[in-house]
Amino acid sequence: MENYSFLLGFIPLKMFLVMIFFATIGVIVALLVDSQKRDQSSTNTPVKFSFWFLLKDNWKTILLTFLVVLLTLRFVGSVFPDQFTNSDLSSPMGQEKWLFGSLLVGFLYNSLLQFLKEKSELLKVKRS
Repeated sequence: MENYSFLLGFIPLKMFLVMIFFATIGVIVALLVDSQKRDQSSTNTPVKFSFWFLLKDNWKTILLTFLVVLLTLRFVGSVFPDQFTNSDLSSPMGQEKWLFGSLLVGFLYNSLLQFLKEKSELLKVKRS
């Protein structure tokens, strides 16, 4: 239990930060994929793509995704003990598995929240 941290578990700080980086890439990809479905003729969206509008329109989803990603990455070894083990971090292939898992976590959580946003009023942003 020498490498254990209450904040990060068994994951070293550098690895945790890189995992957050890959999860962020997954979130950005999911946002860009979802933005392609927008109605360009709607008065609620700009005709030309706007990154700032994308952030403003999805800030609740982005914030919730970020929080869920942090919690998932912290507790992934406990939730999936056979798939993600501490011993994986000592080999390059094991590290790749963790990083790809982080990318998927970011992408899938954001995609799920975008789906929930479309189907309910849960994460809708009021436009004025």
